[in-house]
Amino acid sequence: MDERTDNLLNAFDRILDNLVDGEKYESLPPKGPTDLPFPSITDEELSAMDQDIYGQDEREELGKHPFDTNIKLVETPVIKSIPLPNEDQLNGLNIIGITGSNNRILTTSFHLILARSSVVNFRYTKGFEKPYFYTKSRDASALLVLDNNIFDSAYSIYTNNDLIDQSQAFPIFDHLSRNTVKPFRFKYNHEKSKKAPNSQSLGLAVKFQHALELTSINDTELEKDGTLICLKDGALFSNSSAQSDIKNGLRKLLSWSGKNRIFVAISSKVSESRVLINTIDSRPDLIEEYFPGQGITLGTILSFGTDSLLLKKILKPGFRTPLVEYIESTRAGIIKEPGLEGLKPVTCYYHKRSKPYGFVRLEIPKFMWEENKELTEFAISVAVWQYELGGERPLVIKAAAERSALDHERWVLEQQMKAAFDKKKLELVEF
Repeated sequence: MDERTDNLLNAFDRILDNLVDGEKYESLPPKGPTDLPFPSITDEELSAMDQDIYGQDEREELGKHPFDTNIKLVETPVIKSIPLPNEDQLNGLNIIGITGSNNRILTTSFHLILARSSVVNFRYTKGFEKPYFYTKSRDASALLVLDNNIFDSAYSIYTNNDLIDQSQAFPIFDHLSRNTVKPFRFKYNHEKSKKAPNSQSLGLAVKFQHALELTSINDTELEKDGTLICLKDGALFSNSSAQSDIKNGLRKLLSWSGKNRIFVAISSKVSESRVLINTIDSRPDLIEEYFPGQGITLGTILSFGTDSLLLKKILKPGFRTPLVEYIESTRAGIIKEPGLEGLKPVTCYYHKRSKPYGFVRLEIPKFMWEENKELTEFAISVAVWQYELGGERPLVIKAAAERSALDHERWVLEQQMKAAFDKKKLELVEF
């Protein structure tokens, strides 16, 4: 067992040792977690579960996008063919993938939350150099308490108490950057917009995963010379992360300015996106560009609801849409802080050239495009090449996903919990 897995599994050992005895538990009157000084997930974060990964609000009325003035084509509206990189272009290139996962174990009295992010580096050469790559991972864990009777008070010694008595808006990037081993504590809150404990622990699990992915940007090994393309799975501005966490995590990218480094967020979860619809809504002249002589009206475009059908009509396999400055209104506050304007995404869609066909959405910080358009174009070609190689997701991200999987850890913890419950004779607590 490697140290990473060992630490994650051992994180709950002492906590499970402090389960109350079954006889005592059955004699206690029911007691919820209301008076515990732990934070709960916020309503804003629960609402994010009803958005797509980019923060798009499904209730937003089409044709009423509040940030139309911030939708801007940064190149000609012509659909572009994407050539795949050749051997000489790939020689000496470092391609980094970042992604994560989360898992949970649910009981009627508490939920265990596991999260992990992994960074994988592929270095491509055409000579006889030895293959080079590295993998780095970060783990975090948490406990959601539903039943204030389930643990003896001594269990608090074995938890991370940094968030105790903090406000409901709890950014966690700084805490996770310290790579703590002890689980954080949270409490179930029946007054939240989503009452189901399952929803609240899921929201926390996703929040931890995405915050870990942001901390993983610091784990990339950056050479002074040479070209590096970093691919992050998902949205550039995750809808499940606190805006302060996103600022703190992506601020690191500003130090890449002037260097041969490009950061690309890439995701195939685009079925509900409206980038193209909102872009055409702000630029009705694009209708004739994409549907010449067909008599298509803006009302027809808006009636589609999402970009899926439009993309199938205008984008052939191997082609991409033009780059456009675009940010969802729920995320727009991130770039209002002075100095962070350059992190605003420029985004496009790409249509996979091989089966199974599909679309991906790519986002790149605007300052990288403005500083080096040629390198950005190359980064896009590398990203889609990795996507073609990997099938359903870029190859380097696929490798990172394998290393961030938590199925084994969940299974081992379930066995530990069964043994602990049997030892304490907690027959009424099921999972």
